[in-house]
Amino acid sequence: MDDKRTIWTTRRIVWTALAAVLGIILLSWAGYAASVALSGPKGVGDAIKTKNSASNWTAAQKEFEQRYEEVKALDKIIKTHADALAKNPDNQILQTNVTGVTAGCISAVADYNADSRSYLMEDFKSVDLPYQIDDSLPSTDCK
Repeated sequence: MDDKRTIWTTRRIVWTALAAVLGIILLSWAGYAASVALSGPKGVGDAIKTKNSASNWTAAQKEFEQRYEEVKALDKIIKTHADALAKNPDNQILQTNVTGVTAGCISAVADYNADSRSYLMEDFKSVDLPYQIDDSLPSTDCK
C-alpha cells in the first residue's frame, strides 16, 4: 500500500511540476503577446508624453529661434560677400565664400522647414516665426 501511495505522490509531484512549467511558459507567452498587441497604443502614448515634456517644448522653441536667426545672418553674410565679389569678380576666395555661405544658408532653411514638419517640434514655434521659410523674402532668400 505504501508503494502505491509513493507512486501516486511521485506522479502528483511530477504532474504538478510539469503544470507549473507549462503555466510559466504560457504566462510568458501571454505577456509577450500582450506587449506586442499593446505596443502601438503604448508607442503613441510615449510619443505624446515625449512631445509634451517641458524639456522638448523649450528645446524646440530655442531651436526654431536659433535656426531662423541663423538663416537671416547667413543671408546677410551672402550679401556682404556678393558685394565684395561684385567689386572684385576674379577673386577666387570671394567666389568660394559666396558659394559656401549660400550652400550653408540653403541647408539652414531646409533644416528649419524640416523641423517645422517634425512631430516633436511642429507645435512649439513662437507665433512670430514663419511656419516655413519662404525663399521669396529678401531676408531669407539665400541670395
